[in-house]
Amino acid sequence: MTTNGQVIAERAKSALAKAQKPGTMAGLNSDAVSAILQPYSLAIANSLPNGGNPSRIIQAAVFQITNNPALANCTAKSVIGCVLNASLLGMNASLKQCFFIPYGDQATFQLSYTGLIALARRSGMVLDVYANVVRKKDRFEVTQGTDRKIVHVPDMTDESEEFIAAYAVIKYANGGTEFAVMTAGQIEKRRMKSKTQKGAPSGVWAEWKEEMWKKTVLRALLKTAPLSDEQAAAIATDGATLTPDNFQRGEIRPETIQTEEGEYTEVKEAKEAEDLATIRDGVAECGDLDNLERYWKQGADEWSARTDVIEIFNARKLELQ
Repeated sequence: MTTNGQVIAERAKSALAKAQKPGTMAGLNSDAVSAILQPYSLAIANSLPNGGNPSRIIQAAVFQITNNPALANCTAKSVIGCVLNASLLGMNASLKQCFFIPYGDQATFQLSYTGLIALARRSGMVLDVYANVVRKKDRFEVTQGTDRKIVHVPDMTDESEEFIAAYAVIKYANGGTEFAVMTAGQIEKRRMKSKTQKGAPSGVWAEWKEEMWKKTVLRALLKTAPLSDEQAAAIATDGATLTPDNFQRGEIRPETIQTEEGEYTEVKEAKEAEDLATIRDGVAECGDLDNLERYWKQGADEWSARTDVIEIFNARKLELQ
C-alpha cells in the first residue's frame, strides 16, 4: 500500500529529475519547485511558532527560486537549507529580513540588517537597537574611556553613499547602553572576508550598501551582547551554506557550524554515525506500524538517547500512518 508520504517523496524525485541541470531546480516551473519542497513541509511546520502552516513559507520560496535563475542553478540541497533556516529563524525573505545568495553552485543564507535587528529584540532584555552610517559632512564625535558616548549630527543635505564610518547601539531594559564604531577601512576588511565578495562590491553589498554597513557593525556589537543560545546559533548561520543534513528535529545542529572572523561562516559536513545506514535500511523494510514498533524495541535501550535515530523512526511512522 502506497502511503501519502511516499507519494510526496516520489513527486519530489520526479520533479527534480526534470531540472535542466542535475541536482538543481534549474528550468523548473512553480509546480515542480513546490513539489520538491513539499517533503520538508513537516520540518518547516515544526520550526514555526505553534506548528504554523508551512504553505506560506513554501510559496515565498517558490517565488524566489523561480524568479532567480542563479539561485535555481544552485544545488537543490543548499537552496532547501536556506528555506529551512529562514523558517527556523522566523525570517521572511520576501520582507528582506534575509537573503539566499548564490555562490558558485551553492546557495548561502545571509541575514539582513533588519533581520539582525529582529533577532536582537527577541531576547526581552533589549529596549532599543539600531545602527547608522556616517557621511563626510556629518558632525561625528566618539568619546571613549569611563564616560563613553557618541554624538552624531547628520548633514541632511548630504544624501551620498560616501560613508566614512558606521556605528551600532544597544539600549538595555535595565538602563545599560553599549555601542560599537567601525571605520570605512574596517568595514571594507570585513566585506573582503566574505566568500561572496572579491574585488568591487557586488550583490547585496552593491545594491544595499547602507544596509550592509549597518549590518556589519551591528553584527560586531552583537558578539558582546548577552544573547540567548538560540540567538547566538541563529547569527552563526549568517553567511553559511546549509543543507537538510545540518538540521535535526527542527533545530540547527550546532556542531556543524564554525564561525569565522568577518562575514564568513563555515559549515562542516554533517557525518552520519557508522550504524545509521543499517538502521535506516531496517526502518525502510518495516511495512506497517506494528513491524516498526517491533524493530524499535530491538534497540530501544540505545536508540532512545539518539536524536538521529529517533528522527528516522518518526519520519517512517508518518509515512505509514
